[in-house]
Parts: sequence; structure tokens; C-alpha cells
Amino acid sequence: MIRALRKAAAIFLLISLAACSGKNSSYTGYVEADYALIAAPQAGWLTAVAVDRGAAVKPGDALFTLDTDREAAQTAEATERAVAAAATARDLARGARPADLAPLEAQRIIAMAQADLAHTEESRWRPLVEKGFASQAKLDAVTAQRRSADAQVAQINKSIAAAKLSARSDQLAAARANSAAAGAALTQAQWVKDQRQVASRISGSVEDRLREPGEYVAAGAPILSVLPEGRIFIRFFAPVEDVAKIKTGDVVALSCDGCAKGLQGRIRFVARESEFTPPIIFSESARQRMVFMIEATPINGADLRPGVPVTVHLSAKLKAA
Repeated sequence: MIRALRKAAAIFLLISLAACSGKNSSYTGYVEADYALIAAPQAGWLTAVAVDRGAAVKPGDALFTLDTDREAAQTAEATERAVAAAATARDLARGARPADLAPLEAQRIIAMAQADLAHTEESRWRPLVEKGFASQAKLDAVTAQRRSADAQVAQINKSIAAAKLSARSDQLAAARANSAAAGAALTQAQWVKDQRQVASRISGSVEDRLREPGEYVAAGAPILSVLPEGRIFIRFFAPVEDVAKIKTGDVVALSCDGCAKGLQGRIRFVARESEFTPPIIFSESARQRMVFMIEATPINGADLRPGVPVTVHLSAKLKAA
């Protein structure tokens, strides 16, 4: 609304000046600004606003904070899941514990004792069979018992060796992948929580506080209006006969009440489409109402404030740098 009023006033003044002088060389415009609206990245209750109007901010400065109760709980849950997944992966990589191996070791001792006894029996019966004092069937039975005892010892040895190994490669890879996924989920949960404390990413000055602590804000709702450094510009309107002489990059002289002398601006934008002052009726007699919007960036007027009337002197236009 304010910009529309400024625009209408500038156009009206332009037409008034044109009526008084057949050839205009200066036009009145207004200082405008490209404001940055700092919004809430997530929905929630606004718990604090760290800056007030007029405060200078730079990247990293705290601006406002949203409640973090839910995000803190989600972060705690993700932390526990990451710890559990990492522990599972480490456990599968280590293999069996000594306590798990103890029963197998005891079984091996028993099996080795039985094997020794079977070897002894075979050694005792073999000479008797060879001398004909015992049957071959008896020797065959003793030999079979010895072989069975040896096989039992071999089986237990393999079981112990397998228990000392880590899990199969596919199982271990799956456990490590689960651990990495849990770590990534924790990182994401922590990032979401960190976003509840918003810091500035630009340098500038706070122009307005749009929300106050205690309000519930939606995601994307503006909280602060900040004027970034270097985003001041002058907007004015020139008639069709003058716009052809103005090019992007041209340097023009600027003046205003209370401003330092020697101000200059660089033309940054020249509208391609014309505008009309009311009534919007195109005719040969209304050609003088046709104007083009032009914007210029101050080169050495950082102290200019939005809303201040500024005179742009086209007759003092300098060579484009």
C-alpha cells in the first residue's frame, strides 16, 4: 500500500514537472528497499525472539527460537537406536565370548578322553585277534568305536573354531548397514532440532518483528523483516521521450534533503513496459501520461533510508563505469 502511494505520488509529480517544463532533466523518486523476510523453517510455538527493531545482525547471530520438546524426544530415540545398532554390529564382528566357548571346551575334553580310551581298547584287542585269541568281529567293533570317538573330537574342534569367528559376511554387512542408517537418522533428528534455533545468514538491520513469543507459527511464516546490506535502491519514473537515453549501468547524480552532496547512483533496471497515469485511456493527447519505471542503486549513499524522496538528475548523467 505504501509503495503504491509512493508510486502514484512520483508519477503525479512527474506529470506536474512535465507540465511546467517542456524538457525535464530531473525526476523525483523514492528510496526503496528489498527486505528479507526471515521465516520459521518448521511449525511450532515461538519461545523467544532474540533481536528487536533496529538491531544490526550478522551471519551466525541468534534471531528466534521455537519449542524443541518433540524434537528432543525424537533425537533421544534416534540416539538409542544408533547405540543399539552399533552394539549389534560390534557383537557380530567379535564372535563368541569365552563364556560361550566354555561348554564346547568341556565337551572336547570328554570327547578326547573317550577317544583315548577307544585307542587303548583297539591297541589291546588287535594283538589278541592276530594271535587267534579273539574274533575279528570284536576288533571291528572296537575299531568302529575308536573312529566314532575321533570324529566326535573333530566335530567339536570345528564347532569351537566356527564360534570364534565373526558372523557371516552378509550378516555382518547388514548389521553395519543398519548401524550406518541409524547414525544417519540420528544426524537428521539432530538437524531438525537445530533448525528450531534460527540464526541469521545475512548481514543487515532488523526492520520489524512480525511475531512475538507465545504465538504458534506455521512453517514458512515470517518472524522478522530484515534489510540486508546493499539492498537500498531508488525508484523513479521517466517519460517515453527520456527513457531511450537511459541505459542499465548508467551513473546518475542524486540529491535529497539532508543528504550529503555528490551522491551518485547506478541504473540497475529499466522497465520494458510502460505505465499510465489515470485515466488509463491511450490516445494521442494522453501520450504524455506514458511513463517507464526505472530503478537505480546508490553507489555512495549507504545512509539513505527507505521512504525518503530523492531527485534523480538525468542531465548530470555520467559515463557508465
